[in-house]
Amino acid sequence: MKTNLALAPLVLLIIIALPADNQAADWPTWRADSQRSGATSTPLAKQLHLQWSRQLPAKRVAWPNETRLQFDASYEPVVMGQSMFVASSVDGSVRAFDTRSGEVKWTFFSEGPVRLAPAAWKDRLFFGSDDGYLYCLAADSGELLWKVRGAPADRPDYRQLGNTRLVSYWPVRGGPVVEDGTVYFGTGIWPTMGIFVHAVDAQSGKIRWTNSNTHYIENVRVDHNYLTEVGLSPQGYCLVANGQLVMPNGRSMPARFDLKTGDLQHYVQGYRNGDSRVTSSGSCVVGGAGHPPIRTSNNWGGGWITPTLGSFSYSLPPQCVPGHHPLSHRTLLSNIMCPIHLAPTPSP
Repeated sequence: MKTNLALAPLVLLIIIALPADNQAADWPTWRADSQRSGATSTPLAKQLHLQWSRQLPAKRVAWPNETRLQFDASYEPVVMGQSMFVASSVDGSVRAFDTRSGEVKWTFFSEGPVRLAPAAWKDRLFFGSDDGYLYCLAADSGELLWKVRGAPADRPDYRQLGNTRLVSYWPVRGGPVVEDGTVYFGTGIWPTMGIFVHAVDAQSGKIRWTNSNTHYIENVRVDHNYLTEVGLSPQGYCLVANGQLVMPNGRSMPARFDLKTGDLQHYVQGYRNGDSRVTSSGSCVVGGAGHPPIRTSNNWGGGWITPTLGSFSYSLPPQCVPGHHPLSHRTLLSNIMCPIHLAPTPSP
């Protein structure tokens, strides 16, 4: 019998390394923290042991023909306490697994694909769905505490076919990030329909601010200093770096917002080197192909640049292998992105 590899189930493997004190730090969001650093201070044991495994349906990505938009290419578990949370774009669910046994604690279904990993904070879990809502669940039970629609209330809740599913005109694909009791996320992918970036109180679900003006931005550098009108398209995991909200924009370069007001601080669309997968290390934001300093967001095509943090340079290695962070002596782990390797800056 032939096996259709496109529909073959994926195996979720849990390999546990128990340090001497039998305690491990949480991994509450994609790449560990709000900077998406992919680093943990917890030491790894020399030997890892398989504890349990579960088979999950093969993922169905939103943009199968675009390598820079593979933010939903794999399952991205997050862990808080003794619960592991896994979102699914196949059935629009979020499931909580017991980290000790692999048993399902609870399952919550949204009305659209959930393409980005949830974010766990205190006793709560936040995630966005293609149905256009940001959800807040009780982490222990999966009970819905509140949900916030990304589009304004005066816009009808229109749905359309997307990847064989009915999805909102304004899906939540700017993955949520939590910082100081506030959840930040982006909704909408087509500037002509409207783009909305929100800051929401993590306890009450009350919107603190909304930026609804990034669907049309004048005088943006696109290619070779050519200026034109563009709009944002939030796609990828939001992050916080240098006190600013950084919003990935799919194939374009990330944008920077003021955390307190939501005002757009800087955006350069760039060319060819944008990516939906963005992380922060020190004072730099790193995409899959572009390496822009956070303060300027200049468009870099590759090679070495010198960030402002210490006297170290960084580059993305040709092959993604686990690395070690010499500045903080932390183990670098990776979900989707390559780890960052740092080395002393070459002498001029």
